[in-house]
Order: sequence, then C-alpha cells, then structure tokens
Amino acid sequence: MLKNKSSKGFTLIELVIVIAIIGILATFAVPAFNNSVRTARVASARALAATINTGVISSYIESTMSGSGNYPDVTGANADDNLFKSKFTDASVTANWTFSTAVDGAGNKCAVWKLANDATIIVVYAVNITDKPAAGDVELTKYNVYFSHADADFTSLGGDLTKGNLAGAPASNPAGQL
Repeated sequence: MLKNKSSKGFTLIELVIVIAIIGILATFAVPAFNNSVRTARVASARALAATINTGVISSYIESTMSGSGNYPDVTGANADDNLFKSKFTDASVTANWTFSTAVDGAGNKCAVWKLANDATIIVVYAVNITDKPAAGDVELTKYNVYFSHADADFTSLGGDLTKGNLAGAPASNPAGQL
C-alpha cells in the first residue's frame, strides 16, 4: 500500500507568483519612496529658509535699535567656509549645504545655499544695495529670503523684494536664475 507523502515546501509556481507580486508592489513603492525623499529635501529647504528669515529679521531689529536700520550684508569671499553661511543657523544644519555669494542683474547681493546631494534645491537671501545720497554709504533696506526647487522656482518666506525685483537672482531652473 502506498502512503501519501505530505508536502512540506512550496511548489515552483507558488514561488514564481510570490516573486511576481513582490515585483509589482516594488514598482509602486520605489516611486513613492523617491517622492518622499524629494518632499523631505524641499521641507529641509523651507526650514533653512525660515530660520534664515528669522535671523535676518532679528538682525534688522537690532540694527534699528542702534540707529542704522539695515538688513545684514552679504560679506566675505565666495567660498563654502564663509562665516555668513552659518550666521543665522547652526553649522551642523548647514553642513549638508554648499554656500556661495552672488550679485544679480538688479544689483542685489545674494547668499546662496545649495543642497549638497540635490543642487536643484537652493535657499537664497537677497538684499538690495542702494547708495545713501548724502553720505555715499551703502543702505540695505529691502530683502527677500526664498527657496527654489524644480517644481517652484520662487517660494518667498519674507521680505520686500518681489520676484520682479530679483531679475537674474539664483533659482533652480535650467538657466539658473529667476
């Protein structure tokens, strides 16, 4: 008399079906993961821009109390070790950002932070440079802090300068300017 052997493993067809299901699920999971990484990077830019904006406003209030009423100037060499890079933030926050300075086509000085692992995400502090008529000194009376990424080239977090005032300022578009 033959005894029935009880099966203790999976058949080949069962394994193929499970692998196919895992493959189908992965095709949905990978784009969702990439989108969440991009969203986190944009949120990081928004947080950095908000921190810089708060620091700029605080610095302006301090300068108003001392009589000058100027926004902070973008000073120093165009290098990643520029002290302005971490002037309003902790150095550990800006460690993942490269820093440069620029002057746009409208005469605004710009401090630019680019995310190290995604250079299309940038944060910009732009301050308008005007000459005081009597003293010949520089007056910094308007500013804007904004961030830029592939889906939105200008998201302002505060300031008097509009996108129109910032012609040629850095952005994440292919031409690299607003």
